[in-house]
Amino acid sequence: MSGGTTKEDVRGRIESFDQSVRSLEKRLRAVERRLSVEVPAEDVAGTVFETQQPPVSGDVRSAIESIDKLKVEVEELRSLVEGSLRVDIDKLSDKLEASLASQDEKLMRIEDRNRISIGSIRMPVELSGIMGAALLLLTGGLIFVGRWDILRSPYFSLGLGLVLAIAVLIKFYVVNRKTD
Repeated sequence: MSGGTTKEDVRGRIESFDQSVRSLEKRLRAVERRLSVEVPAEDVAGTVFETQQPPVSGDVRSAIESIDKLKVEVEELRSLVEGSLRVDIDKLSDKLEASLASQDEKLMRIEDRNRISIGSIRMPVELSGIMGAALLLLTGGLIFVGRWDILRSPYFSLGLGLVLAIAVLIKFYVVNRKTD
């Protein structure tokens, strides 16, 4: 239990310290604003405020000048960093757009590679499937006609295998050829 109370006590002290620092910062900003306001001498001449102008110590004035110099330097650094970051972001954006366009083009080529148009319909073509179906129709026709002697022949089996191998090779060539 004491561990939780200690954490709360430390947290409370940190918050109190934080509030004190914020209050001090606000007061310093107010003093800085009062000291940095420059009123022309002709506006003050002959008024009650002319004689009551508080003297500014050299330390405060030098601190204000240092703060102003730091603000200018911070703005210069910010503009420099933002400019270089903007250039880098633009370059990366251009490269990304070019890469995406290239990938889209490649994807479209891959999708269109194996399609044929029948009217307005684009259909995928599977050459080995078409050849296999044709060979099955041929085999079925031979069975229907009763030509078992052709079906049992080793040349018929070799012919089927050769036709399917050629279909696969043609398909391989079509897929891997360069299209311009």
